Amino acid sequence: MGQLISGIDELQGGLNEAANGQGQVAGSLPSLQEGLAQIYGGQKELKTAFSEMQDQLTELSDGLSASSVGLSQIHDGLNEVKNYLGEFDIDTTNPIVVIPDEALENEDFIEGIKPYLSDDKTITKLDVVLDINPYSTTAIKLMDQISQKVDDVKQGTTFENSTPKLGGVTSTNNDLQKVSDEDYSRTAILMIIGIFIILVILLKSITMPLYLIGSLLVTYFTSMAFAEFIFVTIGGHDGLTWAVPFFAFVILMALGIDYSIFLMDRFNEYRNGDMKVALLSAMKNMGTVIISAAVILGGTFSAMLPSGVLSILQIATVVITGLFLYAFIMLPLFIPVMVRLFGKANWWPFIRKS
Repeated sequence: MGQLISGIDELQGGLNEAANGQGQVAGSLPSLQEGLAQIYGGQKELKTAFSEMQDQLTELSDGLSASSVGLSQIHDGLNEVKNYLGEFDIDTTNPIVVIPDEALENEDFIEGIKPYLSDDKTITKLDVVLDINPYSTTAIKLMDQISQKVDDVKQGTTFENSTPKLGGVTSTNNDLQKVSDEDYSRTAILMIIGIFIILVILLKSITMPLYLIGSLLVTYFTSMAFAEFIFVTIGGHDGLTWAVPFFAFVILMALGIDYSIFLMDRFNEYRNGDMKVALLSAMKNMGTVIISAAVILGGTFSAMLPSGVLSILQIATVVITGLFLYAFIMLPLFIPVMVRLFGKANWWPFIRKS
């Protein structure tokens, strides 16, 4: 009985623990129910997402199908173009441009080619865009290369008998450069010949005109070199403009020969005396006049420097440099040396026999 009573007590304790456990389970059932509801809601959202994804996959499938059809059409079109081009026998050494008849009948196409084709369809224009400054000396020199290249490539083609012409700003400057060079060469030769004849008549000598003209040429080229050093080497310009050689030569030769005549004509007045004394007297009497004239003219041309026009700046620089070089170096140093060197031969062949 005692064991039975103990067992009943233990059973009662176990029943109490079971009751407590059932109470905890009963208390947790609402939380479990809420979690199951959340799982159900998530599955419902997942089902909706899968439904939307299925719709998008359907659209993607339709798009890929349409793309496949488009690629098939492109493939067929390329085959047609290939077959069309295969009918032409084109020489790779003589490339041509094939324009379909449909394009020639299209109003937009005709409107687009009007700037490049004459009304009678006999003249066409090609645009060449340089990757350098079109006003630079390099671009101007490039015009002759382009012209030569066009003449070379048209040989053996249907354009062999055509006459290509170059236009545009760079080509115009190139033409001006050529005209200037031709005028410069012709003017320089005529001026030198004319000055030589006048000096022979005035000075009654052939020797003196030769070294006087030589001194002017040395002065001119030295002044040009100085201007190029200033504007190209230091200033960074592409070169002297086409107008500089022509105008600078004319001005320097005209002014320089005046100074030479002033000095040598006075020297001729003392030709019968001692040559050293004659030269010193001529330089003493005319030196002030020559230097004053050079300073005044130099100041006059200096007024051109603030103009800002490159051609005028370069011409003024050449002339000012040449005036001071000739007045302070060539006439006081070079000419006396040449006079002493030639002696009586200064008046050859008009030397008077004593």
